[in-house]
Amino acid sequence: MRNHKPIIILSLVSACFLSSCNGSPFSESDFVNKLFPNGPWDLIIQLGAFLVLIAIVFFLGYKPIKKMLTTRKEYVQKQLDDAEAAKKTVADAALVANQEIEKGKEEALSIINEAKIQADKEATSIIAKAKEEASLRRIKADEEIRQAQEASKQQMRDEIIDVALQASSQVLKRNVDDKDNQRLVDELLDSLNGGK
Repeated sequence: MRNHKPIIILSLVSACFLSSCNGSPFSESDFVNKLFPNGPWDLIIQLGAFLVLIAIVFFLGYKPIKKMLTTRKEYVQKQLDDAEAAKKTVADAALVANQEIEKGKEEALSIINEAKIQADKEATSIIAKAKEEASLRRIKADEEIRQAQEASKQQMRDEIIDVALQASSQVLKRNVDDKDNQRLVDELLDSLNGGK
């Protein structure tokens, strides 16, 4: 815009001169009279008034408008910078939030995996305890069965011996003494054991 100032000023001065001319402004005889119709002092006064008008317009119009435009430009630039900073802040916050979400997902996955491992350990421990308890119960049951069989065998032997003693005293028709009883019991036991 500064390169066009002299051209604009010359155009305005030329327009002022040409507007004051009657007829053809470039004829040879009237040119000087038409250039200075009221004398050179009028031209100097008009030129001075024009310069004062340009100075007034410059100081009252151009400088405030330029200052206002500069202020507006700074305001717009500040708004753009603030918007860019806010955009960067939002992008950073979104990045941090995404990182936190990913970290939370990893922690949740870790907790789930840990819970699965712990559940597997507990299940294995429960199964092992159940097997051990079942084994102990089976051993105990086997022992109880064996003891019951032994008791049953002993009871059967005692009953067989009593029956045998009663039968032998009936057959012999006499009272069997302890020596005879022992001999008969031993023979009976030998025959029962030998039969097995």
